[in-house]
Amino acid sequence: MKKYLYWLCLLCSTSVAASERYVDGARWAFVSDAISSKMAVIDTFNNRKVDVLSLKAIPSEMVVSDIQDLLVYIDGKTAQLYIYDLAENIQSEMALDFVPDQIVFHSDGAQLAVGGKNKLIFVKPLEKQYLDEITGIKSPFSLNYDNGGYNLYITEQQSGKTLIYRLHDKQRRFVQIGKGQVSEITLSPDSRLGMVAQYDSNSVYIRDLFVEQDFAVISLPSLPYRPYVSSDSEHIILASESGKGVVVNAWSGEVEREITAGNNPMSLRSGWLETIGIIASDHALTVFDIKENKPETMITLTRPLNEVVVVSDSKTLFATQEKSTSLFVFDIRKAQRLKQIETSLPQPNHMVMGITNTICH
Repeated sequence: MKKYLYWLCLLCSTSVAASERYVDGARWAFVSDAISSKMAVIDTFNNRKVDVLSLKAIPSEMVVSDIQDLLVYIDGKTAQLYIYDLAENIQSEMALDFVPDQIVFHSDGAQLAVGGKNKLIFVKPLEKQYLDEITGIKSPFSLNYDNGGYNLYITEQQSGKTLIYRLHDKQRRFVQIGKGQVSEITLSPDSRLGMVAQYDSNSVYIRDLFVEQDFAVISLPSLPYRPYVSSDSEHIILASESGKGVVVNAWSGEVEREITAGNNPMSLRSGWLETIGIIASDHALTVFDIKENKPETMITLTRPLNEVVVVSDSKTLFATQEKSTSLFVFDIRKAQRLKQIETSLPQPNHMVMGITNTICH
């Protein structure tokens, strides 16, 4: 009898631990699969897979609220939000009147902006509560909250027309950020600068949002990638299709150094206390000193990277890879690859964490 009670208590304690252990946003990475509804949970402290969870659909987008311990995802086909309460280990849905194609959490972790065809709504997914909606915007558009959560920037990507929606009083105003076809907007973490890649002119337009005027226009030799700002708001990293890029001082607007990376850069990141820049391209990972003009280090990749995440302490990079069931892992401080992590997923796709090194991007 005592032996039976021992194993029953052990089972219960294990179950409780399992339901509570995924609520530390700085630790757990959630990896979805492109062809199944399975999701792997990665312990980024110990670089290992700890679980595989079953979702209700295959995610086309995923976001995590570290404050409310929620993982919310959409499938791009169904008019609803899928909600995973990580603390309670409960899954549910919230019905919508349109098919959403993008989602982004407010910094309070409770309010979620949900975008669809020419439409945007605000909801609280935990309470399944509808809050407000915005119409009169043209798809495709990008969504980005500033770091304090005071404003939501909604940029029409065919024109650069940007609606700034102030959350506390619902005030709306329009600004022009870029011309012609533009990338998704990037905000500096201090909310001072907004910037987009301008595809028609192979340049990056940067606007000072505090004084409401142009800050800089940086020309690149080929099609630019969406700009990236270091999490200390000190430097802007730009790269173009040909692999040529620059580092721009975010206070003066001056180019501080040039970068040579691989062709077709897809992800720009920074790490190790914002001293190191990283550009992932088709066949190489380029690592460089952000502030000093030292030679870049090129890490050859066996396959392109898809979703790239730098953990909150800025020391380690994790990425899903094309045609691989494993995650690529890279030690930023030592500029060397670490042992890959097997996910047991057929085709790992999206990867999200509650807290990462990337802000306002």
